[in-house]
Amino acid sequence: MTGGKDLESFKEALAREHLEKVRLLERNRDDEIADLIAARRLSVQKKVSALRKEQEERFRFLAAEKRKSASASAGAFFLGEFSNLGTSFGEELRKMAETFRSFDREGYGRILARLAEEVLGACGRPAVLLVEKGDAELLRETAENRSLFEGVEIREANLNGWGGCRAETENEILDNTLLTRWGRMSSRFSLRLSRLMHDSFTEIHRRISQL
Repeated sequence: MTGGKDLESFKEALAREHLEKVRLLERNRDDEIADLIAARRLSVQKKVSALRKEQEERFRFLAAEKRKSASASAGAFFLGEFSNLGTSFGEELRKMAETFRSFDREGYGRILARLAEEVLGACGRPAVLLVEKGDAELLRETAENRSLFEGVEIREANLNGWGGCRAETENEILDNTLLTRWGRMSSRFSLRLSRLMHDSFTEIHRRISQL
């Protein structure tokens, strides 16, 4: 009888030991699975973080390129407008000069006389004073300081259509046409215009940089 009980006790002990080993294996398995899941989650988080960083860097790069492109486009536009303004303003002045010369002969005559007196006061003698076609008689009628015209031959020629005159001597040529005078003034006009446009472009560039 005692042997039978000992055998049963031994079997129960083996069963308990086996059950404990199974439980230990299950715990180890669960721990390994948990570790794998945690490692996988960490790996995914790192990949997501790296991808987000890459996307942010790409976005910043593209945004910077867009700002450069916008700034370059604005610069090109302003340069084009600057050139167009200078050209169109000069063309408008030419038309105004031609209209004034054609339709206000009295007023143009007074201006022509002043231009002629100015250039003749700066050149030697003898001299030839060239004026546009149809302007010689007008100059003779409107000139006041007759002494300046001593030793001067007035001739008509195709100058540039703007009006004014040009004095020529043996040693020098003095151009006092309206076109030449505009040429002297255009550099100052362009400088003032460029300053105005530079201020505008600086403000636009500042706004673009904030995008």
